[in-house]
Amino acid sequence: MTEKEYSQEDWQGHYESNDLGWDLGQVAPPFVKLWEEEKLPVGKALVPGCGRGHEVIFLAENGFEVTAIDFSKGAVTYLESALKERSLSGRVLHQDFFGLDDSHDGVFDLVLEQTFFCAISPRQRQDYVQKVTRILKPGGMLVGLFYHTGKEGGPPYNTTREDIEVNFAKNFKIQELDKTSLSAEQRKDKEWLGILKKKD
Repeated sequence: MTEKEYSQEDWQGHYESNDLGWDLGQVAPPFVKLWEEEKLPVGKALVPGCGRGHEVIFLAENGFEVTAIDFSKGAVTYLESALKERSLSGRVLHQDFFGLDDSHDGVFDLVLEQTFFCAISPRQRQDYVQKVTRILKPGGMLVGLFYHTGKEGGPPYNTTREDIEVNFAKNFKIQELDKTSLSAEQRKDKEWLGILKKKD
């Protein structure tokens, strides 16, 4: 089976037609719980493939210095407007996550992963790990919801526990990795909640 490579134009088309099946319309509930439990390291945070940026807004509201990145103009425009309406500060980059330059290396305390790892081709997963490793500070955290679709093809591409362990174990200490019971209804029993700490 040939994987369909999703282009920038493909993603932009979803915004133009308002076909945003992945968009929950709210911050993912497991992240709210982690914040309440003080498990998210406050500081500089980056949200890759931010989409409409519900997580970005949540982080900005709670004192994070947040950077969002998405290569869909529709996502970036929406998020910039949403931040402005709420008088929140945040940096929104309209570019490809994989093209982040070295000025971002070792900058972030937290990378918050939500529906980006499953959206990229599985062939890009090691590139993702290397990029996240580079931009995090020593001991920085990757906190993510990884989508277990149980299906072939994509996007979204299936992510199993083994996929996460194999891809991240070299560069990260996996502190927690479990199916979360707090997923939004349409993702019940389909999300791995991972808390991963960059190895020094």
